[in-house]
Amino acid sequence: MSLRANLSPKQEAIVFAEDGPIYVKASAGSGKTRVLTERIRHLLGLTKKNILALTFTNKAGEEISARLTDISEVESRLFIGTFHSFCQHVLENHGSMIGLSKMPHIFEEEADRLELVEQAIEQTPSYTDEYRSKSPQDQQKFRYRVLNFIAKVKRELIADDDLYKCNNDPNVILLYQTYQDILRSQNAIDFDDLLKLTYDLFITQPKIAALYRRSFHAICIDEAQDLNNSQYKLLLALANGEHKNIMMVGDPHQSIFHFTGSSPDFMDKKFVNDFDATTFVLNENYRSSTLVLKAANTLLPETTDTSNTVKAGLFEIHALNDDDSEAQWIIDKIKSLITSKHHDDIEGDICREKIAVLARHKYVFNKLEAKLGENNIPCYYKMTPGAIKFESDLMRLFDLSLRIRINPLDILHKERLLTALKISTAKIDDLNAIALKLQPGLDKQLLELACQLNNDGSNLKKLFEQFKNKVTMDDDNARKMIFDDIDELLKHWSHYAKKTDNKSLHQFKNDMALGKTHSLTQHNGITLSTVHTMKGQEFDIVFLMGMDEETFPDYRAVNKGGIELTQEKNNLYVAFTRAKRFLYVTWPKQRLMPWGDYKSRRISQFLKVFDDSTAPL
Repeated sequence: MSLRANLSPKQEAIVFAEDGPIYVKASAGSGKTRVLTERIRHLLGLTKKNILALTFTNKAGEEISARLTDISEVESRLFIGTFHSFCQHVLENHGSMIGLSKMPHIFEEEADRLELVEQAIEQTPSYTDEYRSKSPQDQQKFRYRVLNFIAKVKRELIADDDLYKCNNDPNVILLYQTYQDILRSQNAIDFDDLLKLTYDLFITQPKIAALYRRSFHAICIDEAQDLNNSQYKLLLALANGEHKNIMMVGDPHQSIFHFTGSSPDFMDKKFVNDFDATTFVLNENYRSSTLVLKAANTLLPETTDTSNTVKAGLFEIHALNDDDSEAQWIIDKIKSLITSKHHDDIEGDICREKIAVLARHKYVFNKLEAKLGENNIPCYYKMTPGAIKFESDLMRLFDLSLRIRINPLDILHKERLLTALKISTAKIDDLNAIALKLQPGLDKQLLELACQLNNDGSNLKKLFEQFKNKVTMDDDNARKMIFDDIDELLKHWSHYAKKTDNKSLHQFKNDMALGKTHSLTQHNGITLSTVHTMKGQEFDIVFLMGMDEETFPDYRAVNKGGIELTQEKNNLYVAFTRAKRFLYVTWPKQRLMPWGDYKSRRISQFLKVFDDSTAPL
């Protein structure tokens, strides 16, 4: 290893490469975050200009920022965040150039977007009767079909004049246009609009793109295998054929977000061809054990170099009689590992925080979560950072109230609030008027609290601490749920307030929608996580459960085959490489179905490459 930041020769060649387009094809555990971080450090030392670092998760951005805190004025010289947060920043500052009088509110929930689709249908008389004649199941399928088309239009940046070229159903096209009209009438946008509007801004106002282009000495993109069309086209619009100092780092085998339109081809092919990028390959591994890496290479051959590994590690596959036995086996193994305390392959004591259980779907954890509780083993389910999902009805009312408080044009959530409060009249313009309609009680007090909030949120904590004293009820569980929700909201506010100088309730709500207010502190206990949510994180000991056919791979991918099945194998590769030392894979020979019958299961087709000589099947 080199003395320069402890870099290997391959890593050093990338970090200190000449300016220009660079593609780093980095396999799991090859130190890509270190390379990206040290490249940014090197570039900041070469110029007075800023660096733009784009990621796909807020956690990845915070990890890179944490490694660069020793650099003077790094916060003012390095813009680091997701594509969506970068677009939010651009639109907040220059959105007026494309007709945005102020930053719109973000409708982040799928349920909200589906409701807007239904509203669009109701506002389209030429189609309403046909829609009502469908069965409830077919109506739901049609709403999702429309929503998928809307996402496609925005992600592929399809112009209005070209809509008929990509869909021959005039009703769907009309519904897309009505959906957009409803959003605009409520001063709102959805996630895909953030990218599309910023792209439109850069294309129609090239001086704005040039302004950003001149301010950034380099653009660095992490996890570039997750790029989709709109993100790549946004990059092209920003670069405009002039900015060549771009670095992309990624692993084609960790591309698992096909359902969002992402593809490694944007990194692996288009970027290399469009920018004539120099390709570097990082296939050394400094993280995982030999047996874990050999298992990953058996799954996807020649993906990782195992020659530099120093820990043997462990890889096992176990078949259990049913999903209940599978959960019990994992519980017993966890107890045994923690009791043993030490293993030569694991640094320090073996503790719960070094253990994670992964699965393809959340429902796979049902039996395990119950048994963890029965055995008093603490755990937490790792959620995707984002807006708060309030558990109590009272705080759900506050969420609706806050949306209306900061955006009086938000008819969608105003009607939802009126329905929840059982107020029949819709001729109410603002939140104060709604509060006046209510009888004395907690609902009224909470709406009044939302009305009393300062625009900068400076009294949010004080008002909620006072409100807690008013929450009295016989049901202790319900009261605790309200308190937990309030505490969670205040945590999000605290995280936001620490990082923001010019605070506003509007920006707080949008930042929360983008996952920027989520606390990334480590929770206690065993981690439970779906594979998608665990991306970019590793644990010493990983259990991968539910490896029966049609669970992993998912039955929909099995039926479709092709790219869907390839994505599932990539999912499994990601799951394998989350393990640093030990990897236990389990599957049930029978699974209890929701209607009470047991159904026989087969081992996942992906695991058939492993024979008795490598793992006990």
